[in-house]
Amino acid sequence: TLITEVIQTAAAFAKSGQQQANREGKQKYTTLLILTDGAVSDVRATVQSLDTCSDAPLSIIIVGIGTADFSAMQFLDDAARDKPDICQFVEFNRHKHDFNSLTHATLQELPDQLVAYFQRHGINPNPPTQVEEEDIVVGPAEEEIDLTLDFGNGEGDIVVGGGGGSGVFVPPPKYGHY
Repeated sequence: TLITEVIQTAAAFAKSGQQQANREGKQKYTTLLILTDGAVSDVRATVQSLDTCSDAPLSIIIVGIGTADFSAMQFLDDAARDKPDICQFVEFNRHKHDFNSLTHATLQELPDQLVAYFQRHGINPNPPTQVEEEDIVVGPAEEEIDLTLDFGNGEGDIVVGGGGGSGVFVPPPKYGHY
């Protein structure tokens, strides 16, 4: 499983989003959720990608699904030594019978990662805003997005497709050239 390009794309998206939000007097932080049924193919390149992206307003949560050997994935979670920790790995099978345990394990590091990012960059919370009920505008309902899962030909790749062109999907080489 190759995730370095997805991590780098998400980090660029997160940095751009925070810069835009900052220009508007707002704040923005991004969370990338990766669901995988296989371990990373190149641990060194993935650790290097995490190190390179560790200063982005980004948390990465990786959920390992299935029976693969996820020991390399746990290493990614524990790899941040002198860089900020932006990665959390959760093995689904350890929590599949307890929804609360899965939720806790998945989101456990996120609040600390978010606060640490803003503190490292000297970004204080925006002051609370007062909004009157009549100022709340509810826009038209968004179009429903169809997320279909294609488990490919059994080689472990999951393709998530949907409408609207939102999100990031980098197809593996066997799906064509890009």
